[in-house]
Amino acid sequence: MDKSKIETYLGFSIRSRKIIFGAETIEKQRKGVFLLVIDGAIGKNSLKPILRAKETLGCPLYITDEGVLAEWVHRPAVKAVAITDNNLASAMIASADGEPRFKLYSGGNN
Repeated sequence: MDKSKIETYLGFSIRSRKIIFGAETIEKQRKGVFLLVIDGAIGKNSLKPILRAKETLGCPLYITDEGVLAEWVHRPAVKAVAITDNNLASAMIASADGEPRFKLYSGGNN
């Protein structure tokens, strides 16, 4: 199966060190985050700091289907990432319409 554009952009983010892994680490950020991405399998307790970070940082929050984020970043335990590069974040948001497993988080159950 071909890689999606989102997976490619996440790979670029990892290689350029413009990504933050983990809900607690993301919550500690005060600025410089342009996009938040969570896995559909994220727990309630891990989601709370991400929602607080979304409000604090004022950036969009996207959700993937269960297990997809871990597959895309090649780290099985990862449930949340933050993109710290504006251009990569903009490219991911622009590509979101073409990827059915990558949706804007609207609260509640997606």
